[in-house]
Amino acid sequence: MALPADKLTDEELLALDHNDHAGAFRGYLRGSRHSRDKQAFLRSWVEPQEKDLILECGSSSGKTSVDFARHSLCYCLGVDFDPSAVEISITNRDEHFPELSTRCEFIHGDLATMQFTKPFNKVLMPDFTEHLPDRVLSAVLQNIRSQLKETTLYVYTPNRSHLFEVMKHRNFILKNASGHINVKTRKQLESFLQDNGWEIESSSWRESAIPVFRLLEPVLGHIPILGKLFQRRIVITAKPA
Repeated sequence: MALPADKLTDEELLALDHNDHAGAFRGYLRGSRHSRDKQAFLRSWVEPQEKDLILECGSSSGKTSVDFARHSLCYCLGVDFDPSAVEISITNRDEHFPELSTRCEFIHGDLATMQFTKPFNKVLMPDFTEHLPDRVLSAVLQNIRSQLKETTLYVYTPNRSHLFEVMKHRNFILKNASGHINVKTRKQLESFLQDNGWEIESSSWRESAIPVFRLLEPVLGHIPILGKLFQRRIVITAKPA
């Protein structure tokens, strides 16, 4: 039986299958449907600008920081607790986009304790919160809030109430990724952010990238009671309270 998320040690947490970092960047380079959909949405939502200093939490393959730096003149720092993810990110950046080396950097670090050397005005958590137990996520949120008092937080994550997540967590047809140890509903995530000193500025949801669901969910997601089964992704912005 798997241990509860908050019982996992840091070593056990790192050992989980969080992402295929190299595969994710290959998908970005070839323009896979999932990658195109996610990156286009994140750009339109966050609106990176030349003056922005952007911190990406759990940068994984590095594709989001690279994509933001490619499409704007912002500065991005990607931080990941997996040293192999950082190595893959730097290698891919240098091989495919060497011109970004001064505006798109990656480091191995612990977001719960690290000291930030730049006044980041935007903090991204794209597909990040579901990988951390509450004790770690709480420490990360409080560390960021204590140092970056004027920042805006952008959280993008799977919605536990969606049909796919219900099926995954019950091992019915779909299988949950071992690294997805803390998938929350939108209400749960809002409460967690507020409990850790963040004020919700906006909270919404968006549809899946899968073609059929992409057409149906914007309609089905608004049905009373059952609508939550079709709200695929949580989209929240917050500020330090």
